[in-house]
Amino acid sequence: MLKSIVTAVPDYLPLNSQEFIRHFTNLFTREKFDYWHSYTDYSVILGYSCRTLFEVCLKSFNKDDLVVATTPLHHTSFRNIIEKYVKPENIHIIELNDNYNGLGKLPEIEKCDIVVITHLFGQDMDLSKLSEFKEKHNCIIIEDRVQGGTIDNKFSHKNVDIALYSMAMDKRPIALGGGFMYIVNKHEELISGIKDILQKLPEEKHRRRFKDLLKKIPTYLLYNKRRVLFIFVRLLNLLSLFNKKLTFLYITKSYRKNNPGFSRGYFLYKPSQGLLKSMYENFNKHKEVEMLYTKKYDFFIKCFSPKIISIFFPWYKGNTSLTPYNTILIDDNLVDDFLAFLDEYNISSLPNPTYKLFDISYENRSRYEKFNNGITYLPCLVNMTKEEIVLISKKIKEFYIKFYING
Repeated sequence: MLKSIVTAVPDYLPLNSQEFIRHFTNLFTREKFDYWHSYTDYSVILGYSCRTLFEVCLKSFNKDDLVVATTPLHHTSFRNIIEKYVKPENIHIIELNDNYNGLGKLPEIEKCDIVVITHLFGQDMDLSKLSEFKEKHNCIIIEDRVQGGTIDNKFSHKNVDIALYSMAMDKRPIALGGGFMYIVNKHEELISGIKDILQKLPEEKHRRRFKDLLKKIPTYLLYNKRRVLFIFVRLLNLLSLFNKKLTFLYITKSYRKNNPGFSRGYFLYKPSQGLLKSMYENFNKHKEVEMLYTKKYDFFIKCFSPKIISIFFPWYKGNTSLTPYNTILIDDNLVDDFLAFLDEYNISSLPNPTYKLFDISYENRSRYEKFNNGITYLPCLVNMTKEEIVLISKKIKEFYIKFYING
C-alpha cells in the first residue's frame, strides 16, 4: 500500500507559468536598461547576483587590512567572500541573543571598517544596538536582507548604509536571477568605486541566461506544480520497492545539491539586458508574495503551543516569516531522526543547506555550531493546503512527544 503524500517541497518559486515564460521572451529584448538610479537619499544598483554586489562592495574598499565585525552565520557565498577579502584575525564575531533573532554582545575592538549583518528566518533583527558602535568606529554597516523583513522598508534601520537583496529563483521580488542594493547617497566615493568595478565586469551572455532558465524548468514543475510532484512521489514510492536508497529524503538532498538555482562557480558578471528587463518588470512586485507568506505562516505557527514554539521556533517574535523556507530548529543530535521520521510520511525536508560558520576560532563557536547543525527545512507552506499544514504540525508534535518527552 502506497504512503500518503504532502505535495510540497522545502522551496517555492513565487511566480505563475505565464511569468515564468516571460523571462524567456525577455531574452529577445532590444531595449537598453540602466544598471543604477540615484534618488534623493539613496541610490539603487542592479547586479548579476546578490553575491556579485557583495563582493564588489568589499573589493571597492581596496584595503589589505580590512577589519570586519559580523554575525556568525551567513549564506555560504557571503562567508566565502568575507574570508577572501579579510584576514582571519580581522574577522570579529557579533554575538546573537539567546533566541537567535537579535544582536547580543558586540566585539570590543580598536578599529572596524565594516559591519556585516545577515538577517535570518524572514524577519529583521533590531540593529539599533549598532548605532553607538558605528559612531565610535566610523564604519559602514552592510546588511544581507535577502531573508529579512518586508521590502516596503529599503533598510531595516536608519544606521544601515548598504542593504543587499536577491532576485534569484525563490526570492522576493523574483526575476529568476539578479540582485540589487540600496546605498545611502552620502557615500559618494564608495558609490563611485562600486559603479566603476561593476562597469568593468564582463556582461552575462544571453546563452548563459538561456541555459540558467532551462535548468529551472524541472525545478519550477516540482516546486510549484502539485500534480507533477504527486506523480513524481508516487513513482518514487514504487521504485523504492526495488531500491531502498531511493527515498524522498535522498532525492530531495541530491536535487537541491545538484540544481540549487544559482551558480556556485564564477559570478562576477554584470547582468544581460534580458535579465535586466526581467528585474525591471518585477522590481516592485513583492507585496503580494509577502502577503501570501504571512497568511500561510500565521496559520502554521498557530498550530503550536507556546512551549513547542520556544523549542522548535525560538526566533519567532509574534510577527510572520517572510521567506519560502519553513525552518525548524531540532537538537543537532536528533536531526537525522527527524528527517527519517518525516520521510516515513513522504514529507520532504532538508538539513540546513544555506548557512555556514566562519573557519576561525572564537568564543561560543560551539553554541553556533549546534544551532547551525540543528536548522532544518520543512516543506514550503505556500504550496500546501490547510490540511497538509495541520498534518505536518501534528507530525512535529508526535516527534516532540517521542524524542523530547519520552526519549
